[in-house]
Formats: sequence, C-alpha cells, structure tokens
Amino acid sequence: MGSGKSTAGKRIASSLRWSFADIDRLVEESEGESVSVIFTRRGERYFREAESAALRAVSERSRTVIACGGGTPCSQENLQVMASTGVTVWLRLPVKEITERLRRSHNIRPLLADTMDSELDTTVTRLLESRECWYEKADLVIDGVNDTIEDITVKVAALVRERGGYL
Repeated sequence: MGSGKSTAGKRIASSLRWSFADIDRLVEESEGESVSVIFTRRGERYFREAESAALRAVSERSRTVIACGGGTPCSQENLQVMASTGVTVWLRLPVKEITERLRRSHNIRPLLADTMDSELDTTVTRLLESRECWYEKADLVIDGVNDTIEDITVKVAALVRERGGYL
C-alpha cells in the first residue's frame, strides 16, 4: 500500500511500450464495485478470490506490466502464477515513508478503514511484517525511496531482457 506500484508500473509499461494493468482496477471492472465496497459487502476472502482470478487472467497476456495489490503475492498460488509468467518486483519502502504517503493519499484503503491516524504506523508495521516473507521472494527488490522512476524502469527492463523478454 502506497509504495508506488501503480505509478511505477505505468511508467515502466510506457518505457517498454507494453500494456499496463492494475489488479484492483480489473477486480472493480469484473465485480462492478470498488475494492472498498467489495471488502465491506463481501469481505476480504471474497476479494482475495476475485483478485486471484484477475491475476490468472491478466497473467496470460504478453508484454504487460501488472501492478498487484499488496496482498496479491501473499498466497502460494498467486506467487506461483506471478513467478511462472513474469518478473516480480518488490518496491521496498520503510514504514515511515509508507505511512507518510498513505496520509497524503486520497485513496480508500480497506485494510486501514478502522485505523486511527495515531495507530497507522503500528498497523502498517504489522501488515508489512506479515507480508515480507512473501515479498522477499521477488526477483528484484528495489529501494522505493532512493531509486527514481527512471532507475526503477532501467532495473526492471534490464531484468526483463536478461530473462528473455522482448522490449
């Protein structure tokens, strides 16, 4: 959450002249509701199933940069789909940077809906700690604070080329 996955993904896709897809937007289109409404009406489990279905569908495309939600890689099935169909990247940020970005953001974050501002650092720390074991399996871990979008684009493109992707 707030790491810049969608922003970086769009820039990388543009640089590579590839398509861009955002898993959350695909779920919203498929379900006809926003992610926050899906969480509220149907729960996180339902959302995660819809998210997995969207990931499987979009992973069949070629030459597509995909921005996943923060919870997308947190299942063996999803991680296997991601690893077998592309290059995985973790935009790693410290908790303080994430929470600063979240405080400035106007996006609704269902997993933070009931979190008071004073509890945000603790909640994000807990969430990140529970997900890091999944994130660490990424093919490429990028410093989301010090690397510019241009740096990120160059690093991802180099790894895609190394893996045999056509740019």
